Amino acid sequence: MEYLSRILARNICLVPERPFIITEKETLTYAQFGKRTAQLANVLRDKGVRKGDRVALYLPSNAMMAIGFWACQRLGAIPAPISAMFRHAELRKIITHTGMKALVADSATWPYFAQIRDEFAELEHCLVDGGEDDLARMMAEAEDTFADVACDIRDIACLFFTSGTTGTPKGTAQSHFAIASTLRDMTVSHRNRFASETYVCAVPLFTNFGLNVTLNLCLYGAGTIVLHERWNTHRVLEDIARYKATYFGGTPTMYVYIVNEFDPSAHDLTSLRVCATGGSPVPQPVIQRFEQLSGARVTQVYGSTETCGQNVMEPTMGVRKPGSAGVPVGSSRITIVDDDGNPLPAGEIGEVIIGGDCVADGYWMDEKATNEAFSSEGWRSGDLGYLDEDGYLFIVDRKKDVIIAGGHNIYPLEIETLLYRHPGVAMCAVVGIPDASKGEIPVAAIVRTAGSKLDAAQVEAYCRENLAAYKVPRAIHFIDEMPVEAAKIRKRELVVAILDGALDKYRRSLDHAG
Repeated sequence: MEYLSRILARNICLVPERPFIITEKETLTYAQFGKRTAQLANVLRDKGVRKGDRVALYLPSNAMMAIGFWACQRLGAIPAPISAMFRHAELRKIITHTGMKALVADSATWPYFAQIRDEFAELEHCLVDGGEDDLARMMAEAEDTFADVACDIRDIACLFFTSGTTGTPKGTAQSHFAIASTLRDMTVSHRNRFASETYVCAVPLFTNFGLNVTLNLCLYGAGTIVLHERWNTHRVLEDIARYKATYFGGTPTMYVYIVNEFDPSAHDLTSLRVCATGGSPVPQPVIQRFEQLSGARVTQVYGSTETCGQNVMEPTMGVRKPGSAGVPVGSSRITIVDDDGNPLPAGEIGEVIIGGDCVADGYWMDEKATNEAFSSEGWRSGDLGYLDEDGYLFIVDRKKDVIIAGGHNIYPLEIETLLYRHPGVAMCAVVGIPDASKGEIPVAAIVRTAGSKLDAAQVEAYCRENLAAYKVPRAIHFIDEMPVEAAKIRKRELVVAILDGALDKYRRSLDHAG
């Protein structure tokens, strides 16, 4: 097993002139990328950053995020990608908790951090173009060669901050061994071809999905990646055709956008070979529609930041079971347990535990959270699911998203899947809202398809035809846009807006109120 910088070194040697990163501004070959990472590694070393030091990467999804991550690998430092959407409260928690030695930012993110820069005396350097340490100037003046620092495969290679359902960012500590193992397993499971794949990536690079599952998976196989700094459906569709992309991975929300805006007279998806979706289960009607439009098979995958990537995947060949996330890949193993941690037999719903080489070491300097979530068996996902008799995993819902109404368990995903089958529904989310009588009730928020006149009475009737009465949403709200972050619907924000009577901020006119 290799520590990560050796993977990059291999590509620089074998395919130096192959394009690695393509953006609107530039194209970087593997040789050019190697020089950029060497320059930044030299800058960081000159600033006193050493093996094991943490380096914050407060950047958008651009080439510098990739350069920052791999420069740290070459130096033996620990990169910590931070969401470009994080502001003062989140930044304070992360910087204070992790003891960052340096921070890399750009003109888009620096103004937010600059306002609180003086609070962090232990943060020795902030590297930003035109800032206190002018990054562009220093990189231009730095040597473009670097002798990579050797690492042990059990050393921590990266910190990814994930809040999950708690709302408090926790630094997931991924080792070289866990990341490299997951890249190996994903490459084999997708049947990727060395130096032959072209990826289109619109998933934010400060997430595990964007950086490990997409960019680093591409690099592992010496592929080419077309980076999108933010989601734009038409640009994604255009770039898939322009660059003859073979791989697209996105959240369910992204597939919904593509399905809704695909124009067969203007778009061509026939180059795609692998399409993967994760982040949350995607409704089957969306998958079926995408496959009809593109001819490409959409592979459902399941994994997490705490397990470095895709750990369960639909087989690319052979038996496919609609609604299933697939089977464990590589060294990954799945166990379903009850509330007391006892394994459950096939067909019984319980919490999903992921084990194997892919599992991270825990949460950075958070022993309590680590002990609660990690054990010798693996990582407790907080997801509810079951294994069928053939070992296929089916995700039922998030354990903390389950709505308990009058003693009945209601799984929002089941209702959402039904709603997505309705031609008048473009996007939807079902959440639990407190109720004095039932404890909780299901409430639906819906974005209509263009031109649809769908109303609440029609939605209720549709649900009553297909669901038990207790599962039918008790209130139905129509909005024009969903609260989305990193291309995932933010259900907590919907709940707050519903309780506060503030859904109008997601509407362009009051005529859309439900």
